[in-house]
Amino acid sequence: MFQRSLAIFQSFLKEDPSYSDLVSVITPESSNPSLADLRIPTAAGAFLQKHAASVWPYKLVAWMLERLLDTNENGALNFNLQTNTAVTHLQKSSDGSWIVHTPRGMIAAKKVLLTTNAYTSHLLPEFSDLIVPVRGEMSSLIPPPTMKPGNDENPPFEISYGFIGNGRQNRHQDDYLIQRPYSKDNSTGGELMFGGGRSYAAKAGLGVSDDSSIDEPSAEYLRREITVVVDIKSEEKELKASYEWSGIMGYSRDDRPWVGELTEELGLGGGKGLFVCAGFTGHGMPNTCLSGKAAVDLMLGKKSEEVDLPESYCLSKERLVKARVLDEVHIVDAKG
Repeated sequence: MFQRSLAIFQSFLKEDPSYSDLVSVITPESSNPSLADLRIPTAAGAFLQKHAASVWPYKLVAWMLERLLDTNENGALNFNLQTNTAVTHLQKSSDGSWIVHTPRGMIAAKKVLLTTNAYTSHLLPEFSDLIVPVRGEMSSLIPPPTMKPGNDENPPFEISYGFIGNGRQNRHQDDYLIQRPYSKDNSTGGELMFGGGRSYAAKAGLGVSDDSSIDEPSAEYLRREITVVVDIKSEEKELKASYEWSGIMGYSRDDRPWVGELTEELGLGGGKGLFVCAGFTGHGMPNTCLSGKAAVDLMLGKKSEEVDLPESYCLSKERLVKARVLDEVHIVDAKG
């Protein structure tokens, strides 16, 4: 897997040599930094991305919500969020608007955006082969007591990690690790946010849309494997988890999000005024914000060529035909 990734990276360099300013390749022969310096001495190799970032999703969403609520000051009602209000059905009315059915009643709108990701086919069954729910496992692990700021022999991580090809996991079943900061007095914090282990789940989590429970084999893998993939000098072979949870991802048949208007000629059960922004295949954080902005631009009347959106993300009849020639999601995932 490393050699194949290296070949891809080298092809990028031929197209644009400036990629070397963004990414460094670390091999077992490398020094300053070496794989041991990166605390992954057993890895086959690594790609060090200098301008990557990690984010605390809950804090980001809370900040966005606060900003939106601030627009309602001085009696203005620009923003309205209805929580615990599941959409159960969509209905096209005779005047061309969409009626959104919920357990709390109905609401009509000229335009509706589905940001439903893995659950899109619940409202549009025609999407069932295009966006498939996949359950992923996540953990908040308590670091070893020696892993504290100021301990030069076992300091906290300065970088975040993505692990590909560990154990029996294929390319699609990657793990990732981000460490949270410690408190000012170093008494709390520092949790190791470690997610993945999907190959250990039943059917690799494919087709699972219920996140009310965790996947026990995957959870055990995360608690134990973290001491193997990174050097954290743990005396215990299994870390304790302060929290464990699962989440449902929406895997796209052609590996790209679906963003745009669900016009009737697509045959996906939509119609004029119904838009979708879904299918992020486990890569939502780097894709959802600008995809959502593009969807709103389209709703406000901009033409597709005026919107900042990769062509491979756009809804079209041609893309739909090509996607359905590809292997189904569960086959692609098994092949890696």
